[in-house]
Amino acid sequence: MIYVILGQTASGKTSTAIKLSRELQLPIISADAYQCFKMMQIGTDKPSREETKGLEYYFYDEYEPDKETSVYDFQKECRPIIEKYLNEGKDVLVVGGTFLYIKALLFNYVFTEENSKEKSKYQDWSLEAMQKELLKRSPDTFNEIDNKNPRRVIRALEQLDEGTSRKEILSLNNDKPLYPCTFLRIDTDKDEGNKFIDERVEKMFKEGFVEEVKKLLKVYPDNLHSFLSIGYQEMIAGLKEHQDLDSVKELIKVHTHQLAKKQRTFLRNQFKDVVSGDKEEIYQLIKNSVLSKERSRLLLAPKVLNSLENSSLLLAGLGGVGGEALLSLTRLGFNKIAIIDDDIVSPSNLNRQALYDYYDIGKKKAVVACEKIKRINPLIEVTTLDKRIVSYASLPEGRFDFIIDCVDDVNAKCLLYEKALKDQSYFVSAMGLGFHIDSTKVRRGKLSLAFDPLAKSFKDELKKRGHLDKDIAKIDIVYACDGRIKGKSNSKTIGSLATVPSSGGLAIASQVVDFLIERNK
Repeated sequence: MIYVILGQTASGKTSTAIKLSRELQLPIISADAYQCFKMMQIGTDKPSREETKGLEYYFYDEYEPDKETSVYDFQKECRPIIEKYLNEGKDVLVVGGTFLYIKALLFNYVFTEENSKEKSKYQDWSLEAMQKELLKRSPDTFNEIDNKNPRRVIRALEQLDEGTSRKEILSLNNDKPLYPCTFLRIDTDKDEGNKFIDERVEKMFKEGFVEEVKKLLKVYPDNLHSFLSIGYQEMIAGLKEHQDLDSVKELIKVHTHQLAKKQRTFLRNQFKDVVSGDKEEIYQLIKNSVLSKERSRLLLAPKVLNSLENSSLLLAGLGGVGGEALLSLTRLGFNKIAIIDDDIVSPSNLNRQALYDYYDIGKKKAVVACEKIKRINPLIEVTTLDKRIVSYASLPEGRFDFIIDCVDDVNAKCLLYEKALKDQSYFVSAMGLGFHIDSTKVRRGKLSLAFDPLAKSFKDELKKRGHLDKDIAKIDIVYACDGRIKGKSNSKTIGSLATVPSSGGLAIASQVVDFLIERNK
């Protein structure tokens, strides 16, 4: 799993990552456009070599300031690092405030060396001219980027020329990450954030920021792209123009406040659905998530665990079978789950539906289920649909890697199967487990093996809809083979004993694991 720590400047992202790295031996990738440069320690608020001693820390303090680095360089260097650790079954921390770098690293967004070094048609434009052009073409983009940075303005204009807005590029909602990812945001309100910024700037000057810049200017020209970051550009201009240093300090604070405001707006708009909290809460969430997977990491191959964590799952039906399956699949490590059920918890459910208790009676099953699995894994991404499946339109939009059918309505079962075919999802279906008392007789197999009334109706309806016998026979199912007990006149309400549906739910989860193991051989 890749844990991505987001937050405005001076929110504590880096210190949180370092603390986690030291305690849990997690590698860190710095997604920061400026902390990769040597000799630029104070102005970038880069952690010291002492702070990072013994840590696996990448894209950090490795280039001379005159190195023309780009998002292409970052992507080229850091993607193999990500893949190496994931293949070893190790979690990774990504932290930094350069959101384009995060997007380039984790999503299917391609940069080339040629494009990154090609001379831009805007290269000879003045900053003022570029700002006017960007403001005219995309006010949103103008307000979201560091519009005093010529390099950022040029890139924004180029993206607009390519027909791609910055918002589209950076949004988390427009595609799926290449790797299993969890995004977490450290929230900071305006007043608190500005206080942190002011304290940091004061600390910079006390620790020798002026001397750091003077030393850099003795070695390098003042027009390097690495000097375009806030702090360096103000200080360099101030030294050249012999400005009062207190005035320079205040200007750095103002510009950093402005940047923080843009970052807060951007994060809350584009990363609005991610887990958020203060830095201590984010630290605890990541720590507990990593530790909770220790046993799974010992039992499952890294490829299987990565595949599981990066897969999306739709589970329909939250009765005895579906509820137990949901609990097990959550504990296994699925991070993106959609659940659909229109029923409410009734007293008669409590004898066999392990997901619910007395205090859930009268509540919507989908709502209760979401609350229960969030207690197991607060980082899980859950979508709930309180509806009955009556048509294809009833199903949630988007593609799912796994579709789990735990409903007892034949039409709904067919619709779920057809969605799985359309989306090329793995599909597994629960047959009739009611009227059974022997949990040891619950089996996994193919639809061709089941002979209970629900299985027969399912097969017949699929045939009516034009599905071939050979395809129907291959459907993975969970079923009971102990025969059915004879009920009374009201036998439809009998259900089953507690152990039977629970066994069915566990069997479904096991079927999913077996599929993942087989697929990742």
